[in-house]
Amino acid sequence: MLRPVTHADPIRAAQSQPDETVINNVFKVMHGYYGNLFLSKFASGVLDARKRDMGVASARTVWAFSLHRFAEAVVVSALEKCQARHPEFPPSLPQFVTLCIACEPRKAFTFENAIGMSDELRGKHAAAARARNKAFAQAARQKLTGYVPLPSGLEGLKRAIANAVGAAGGDEARELLRLDRMFQGAAA
Repeated sequence: MLRPVTHADPIRAAQSQPDETVINNVFKVMHGYYGNLFLSKFASGVLDARKRDMGVASARTVWAFSLHRFAEAVVVSALEKCQARHPEFPPSLPQFVTLCIACEPRKAFTFENAIGMSDELRGKHAAAARARNKAFAQAARQKLTGYVPLPSGLEGLKRAIANAVGAAGGDEARELLRLDRMFQGAAA
């Protein structure tokens, strides 16, 4: 013989039973959406001492047990989707649980089985990454500003002047020849 749902696992049932108002609201909303069509699915005609149908009371207990794992906001969201997904007939408990699952927030991916890394090794990798980022940033700044590495001395000065003339729109070859003549005359 089957044990009643509330007594299947007394510790779990005591900890996980949802607030009575949640189940009351589920049944009120379903009754509001579908009328007696919803309640007639569970009605047995046998009344308890308070003149309530025992079939409906049993259904409320089963629904409460099945919906205990969902947050109230998830159940409310599933109730809102009932009209669109089940416009003519009320959903069964498995259909409603499926709606609740669809309304649950998605869990983010986590690395539960990732291989650990020591702080020393992590520090070395972080330093290497910072150095690479610094080199890339410097290369980007140089490209943006038109920086060209030049040799030191007179040859570097001549190339810098030629680059400046070329960037300004002049003839850098003619300027280099003029600078050569100028520096040769000064050396003689």
